[in-house]
Amino acid sequence: MVRVVQGSWIQSPQSQGVHSLSVFDLITAEERIWDIDKIESMFSDDMVQAIIDTPLFAEVQNDKIAWMMERNRRYTVKTGYKLAMMELLHTDQFHVDGEWHRIRKVNSPHKARNLLWRICR
Repeated sequence: MVRVVQGSWIQSPQSQGVHSLSVFDLITAEERIWDIDKIESMFSDDMVQAIIDTPLFAEVQNDKIAWMMERNRRYTVKTGYKLAMMELLHTDQFHVDGEWHRIRKVNSPHKARNLLWRICR
């Protein structure tokens, strides 16, 4: 299955040979429209409809790699680390129950609140 990331992917079981296809392979060369017969032979009915509902552009530009986790679409080690930490922190292994938002309301310098938070955790 393909992972759905912010609406960028269509989730579908992959039949034999589909993993090596590109969108270009699903478009008729002469008319530049979806090759419905080919699509129907490779995908489930709901996926066929999702593919056909995707508009095709008259002008095609070169593909480029974009990192969806940053506004500027560029990957850095820092953004990769942030993503990895978010994934780790959402696991039960590192979850600590408590009302941590109350520490932010303590009337003290930021450094003191940060230290208090670290001690409590």
